[in-house]
Amino acid sequence: MPTRLTQAILKQTAAHKFSGFTLLEAMIIISLFAIVGTIAAPNLIAWRNKARLRAAADNLKGDLELAKLKAIQINGSVAINCTASNYEIFEDNGATTHVRDSGEQLVKSRTLPSGVRIDISKPAKISFTGRGTADSGTIQLLNSGGGKKQIIVSPVGRIRIGNN
Repeated sequence: MPTRLTQAILKQTAAHKFSGFTLLEAMIIISLFAIVGTIAAPNLIAWRNKARLRAAADNLKGDLELAKLKAIQINGSVAINCTASNYEIFEDNGATTHVRDSGEQLVKSRTLPSGVRIDISKPAKISFTGRGTADSGTIQLLNSGGGKKQIIVSPVGRIRIGNN
């Protein structure tokens, strides 16, 4: 008949024998994570591209609202000048319209996130007057995934984001 000490050692050995993972179990779990990651990666990349485009469109819309308010505040013209990767908003004194000359104060300058660009094949010449009205136009943003967003400015100064 086993003694208490022997029974305790047997219980401890049996409990210890089944704790932890075997190498085979660990390899199966790692393989499953790799398969799930392979399936999910393209969706995450597409989501990131859409999020960057949406954020760039929201920033541009907000900056255009700022330009409109600045034009009302100074009771003068405020224009936006776009390149493929950035834009600047400045007080336009009218010497050369839509071009920032020396002496014209910069209101805001922003570089677009990577993978997002402005379609400069359709340049928009947008400026706001001291009454809040605008030279209407559309700025189109493109991302590396083929997504498009339009920022549309109406003649009355309304700014909205549209999908293309």
